[in-house]
Amino acid sequence: MAQNITLQKIDDYRWRIPKSYMKGMRVDGIIYANEKLLNQAKSNEALQQVANVAHLPGIVKHSLAMPDLHWGYGFVIGGVAATDPKADGVVSPGGIGYDINCGVRLVRSNLNAKQLEGKTKGLIGELFDNVPCGVGSKGKIQLSLNEERYMLEKGASWAIEREYGHPHDLQYTEASGFLDHANADAASQRALERGKNQLGTLGSGNHFLEVQVVDRIFYREAADAMGLSEGNVCVMIHTGSRGFGYQICDEHVKSWVQVAERYGINLPDRQLASAPINSPEGQDYITAMACSANYAWNNRQCIMHLVRQTFMKYFDTTEDELGLELVYDVAHNIGKFEKHKVDGKERELLSTAKVRHGRFLLDILKYLQNIRRLDNLY
Repeated sequence: MAQNITLQKIDDYRWRIPKSYMKGMRVDGIIYANEKLLNQAKSNEALQQVANVAHLPGIVKHSLAMPDLHWGYGFVIGGVAATDPKADGVVSPGGIGYDINCGVRLVRSNLNAKQLEGKTKGLIGELFDNVPCGVGSKGKIQLSLNEERYMLEKGASWAIEREYGHPHDLQYTEASGFLDHANADAASQRALERGKNQLGTLGSGNHFLEVQVVDRIFYREAADAMGLSEGNVCVMIHTGSRGFGYQICDEHVKSWVQVAERYGINLPDRQLASAPINSPEGQDYITAMACSANYAWNNRQCIMHLVRQTFMKYFDTTEDELGLELVYDVAHNIGKFEKHKVDGKERELLSTAKVRHGRFLLDILKYLQNIRRLDNLY
């Protein structure tokens, strides 16, 4: 079906799927890609999924797809959409995804590539020993159920209270590592059991902890703002809410086809099964999803703490000497209430993003502008 989509070219990097393409589309689809990336997307159902998302009740402006678009669960990977709670807007657990608040965290250092020569294997071995990975892996941080519930509602400041990092880490974390509508009562006993021993672990699949080197810089002002230069050794952490978040999504996805039918929501893909944001079911999911997001931010914070400890021990020096600073932590697979201007009026919308490996560089730069000197960047 997707092969029959006739795209309208807006400019060299934007393409439109008009809402006339498919009955029930409420808005146009907009794809950000060059022709090479677009041709890759045409080989799967990615474009059709962009059109499917445009059917969501309460969707505002467009169904968006970023340059990394490819087929996903419900939403296209690379998909972004916003729905308005005051216009019968809906939330879709499948749209946010199974690994709630999967995201990436970049940690810079004062080390350069030459200082790693002959030491890479040893360092990787130490990291492998200190940061558990794999399906069902359990971490060194063991929580009681009461402590876990507190962590879920507190956000990443819980990790700072427990000395798994520093207060300024929160400045460089999206939303300061906290969604305030989290309510641990919305988490099932099974989700709590799965999550209580997995903080500080990577999991499996495409999750990773990589020691990286800055090879080339394309945007000097941004690099300077982030404290990055050629040859810098960095660490990137990519993981999410582990078994806790998976359980939260799974429990809702399984029953929400019936929930959508109850509210008369007809969508072209059952994986997009939704409920009104302001419904009891919608609120139950949103509060549980927020718990998962807070779990993931704590997880990445704890992993970063373990990375810092590993580097200090391996290089036999201090954290200040190593300069192990958080550059940014950006989520994907998340739903957040955000205020945006739409047609000149500010509205609070539920923004849903399923964008791999960060959201947008511009978002990061705008965020950094608030906490570093970037006055001349825009």
